[in-house]
Amino acid sequence: MPLTVDIHDALDLTKLPVPPGMHILKIEAEDYTDWDGDPALRISVLLDDSTDVEKIRGGDISKFKLAVYDNLLKYGINLFPHFKFAKPSELAEEDED
Repeated sequence: MPLTVDIHDALDLTKLPVPPGMHILKIEAEDYTDWDGDPALRISVLLDDSTDVEKIRGGDISKFKLAVYDNLLKYGINLFPHFKFAKPSELAEEDED
């Protein structure tokens, strides 16, 4: 499924309940195939390096993920979202390897 304007609208951070302390720089979607070979979405959430992940409650992250999923459904996007959270510093470390 090609990414559409609807997906970008569904991922609009002004429409999502971002947990306190979670400083999101950007959120992006890309086509993904899950382990069963089914089409899905990879949702990449880029967190600011100042985000202290130890202080973010798991329940708040679950609510955020559910809100993303609900927003996707609201826009008629029935692909399951698989999330990846990372900070720029972590991505830079991956690039060095």
